[in-house]
Amino acid sequence: MEIKHLQKGSQAKIASTGQIVEVKRVSDHGFSVVRFQTGGDYMILNDRLETVQQPEVRH
Repeated sequence: MEIKHLQKGSQAKIASTGQIVEVKRVSDHGFSVVRFQTGGDYMILNDRLETVQQPEVRH
C-alpha cells in the first residue's frame, strides 16, 4: 500500500478525474473531507486521492 502524505489545508488530485481539491480533514479510517474549487465539501476515500507536488518557491 502506498503511503500518502495528505494534510489538512494541502491540495490533492482525484486520481480518476485529475481535478485538484483542497483537503479539509483527514481521517485515520481511510477517508478525507475535500473541498472542490467549484464549491462543496465531500468525503472521499484516501485511495482515490493523489498528493500534489508543489513547486519549490525560490526567493
